Amino acid sequence: MKPPVTSREPAPPARPPPPGDGRWASVTREQLHITQGAVAEQAQARLVAEGTQFTIEGPRQRAVIPETTGDDVELRFTWLGVTDKVIPLASGELREQVGLKLRAQDGCNVIYAMWRIAPSAGIVVNFKRNPDDHQSGECGNAGYTTIRPRFMEPLDKLAQGDAHSLRARIAADVLTVYADGIRVWEGILPADALSLEGPAGMRTDNARVRFELLVPQAAGPTSHL
Repeated sequence: MKPPVTSREPAPPARPPPPGDGRWASVTREQLHITQGAVAEQAQARLVAEGTQFTIEGPRQRAVIPETTGDDVELRFTWLGVTDKVIPLASGELREQVGLKLRAQDGCNVIYAMWRIAPSAGIVVNFKRNPDDHQSGECGNAGYTTIRPRFMEPLDKLAQGDAHSLRARIAADVLTVYADGIRVWEGILPADALSLEGPAGMRTDNARVRFELLVPQAAGPTSHL
């Protein structure tokens, strides 16, 4: 990591403990609700040792984990490179990114904490608010607001094949993002974002990844879909 842009806060806590200690649970395929795209589950031999892992090969993937609070989630992933097919965002921009959803009320009302891979590296947090719309086809790319951080640390460009983690956590009105266990972004959520209610989830755009998704045990999924 490069030197931080600002440093007014104490050192960040260590990364959350791995699943199996009673605090974090690895999300299974049955608990992951795919809203766009597809994921493939890894071989069972890997699941026993490492929790439930998936791969994404398509250019656009969206998923949520019903029955979670939407306030704390971690993605452990390996970036495998850009997808064979590349699709621009609704705005027309081309981006490679992987990230997390918080309080995902629906496709038009959600908070995002994204790890941008290209065209530039870094954490970007925004929320989408369209009170009268609920399906992505209704709102398109309308209603986005980028949240300015009160603390942000630049990230190095991802190297293909390296493993990383991305965690996002809301406490009161503060959203904190951790990359590889280090606090790299922190900001105050506005009232419109805080009013959202929904589960946690994840999203990718034009990024091939192998990943495991974790939620706090106490707030983890309690039943299969």
